[in-house]
Amino acid sequence: MGQQVRRDSLQKRFSQLAVGIDTLRADSLKKVQALKDTLSKVINPTPKVKHSPRKAAMYSLAVPSLGQAYNKQYWKMPFVYAGFGTVIYFIRYFNIRYKDYLTPYIASFNPTTGAALRTEAPVYIRSQQITRTLTIDQITKGKDFYRRYRDLNIIMLTAVWALNVVEANVSAHLKTFDMSEDISFRVQPDAGYTAFTGGIIGAKIVIPIK
Repeated sequence: MGQQVRRDSLQKRFSQLAVGIDTLRADSLKKVQALKDTLSKVINPTPKVKHSPRKAAMYSLAVPSLGQAYNKQYWKMPFVYAGFGTVIYFIRYFNIRYKDYLTPYIASFNPTTGAALRTEAPVYIRSQQITRTLTIDQITKGKDFYRRYRDLNIIMLTAVWALNVVEANVSAHLKTFDMSEDISFRVQPDAGYTAFTGGIIGAKIVIPIK
């Protein structure tokens, strides 16, 4: 009877000891992991927010040169505005002269039947700042000439806008693209736990493959 009690007591103590070892091991693992996380934050701080080429393109699509500002390439903004300003100037230039020819052209025909009401009409020539009498054929050619170049500049405006978007997108890609040929490495903290040595703190070398 006494031996049975002693055996039960020893088993109870061994069980308590095993539980204590497991608890100690779990606590050690938690401490090691916490230390590893702390070292990682110190050595490898939180990376910056990645530069987004999509945002750069959308900004330039909404407002010309805003994508260049997002890329912090402020020196490109005057070139964007110069391109837009030049094209808009010529659109206005050709459109005003187109209307100078369009007005007498419309007045020279019957709006109902389309029959010609006259063979000549006065047209204001802006380059000479005078009014000259031109034939309907001359007025038609002048009207078509200025309309064609006005429309070409409208197409050019669309092309400049698209180029502004593409440039912002490509520049944003280049800002995030690693063009170096060097094989770099970085030291990263490491920690682990074994039954023989307990918690181990060390470091490891990481070589990124690009």
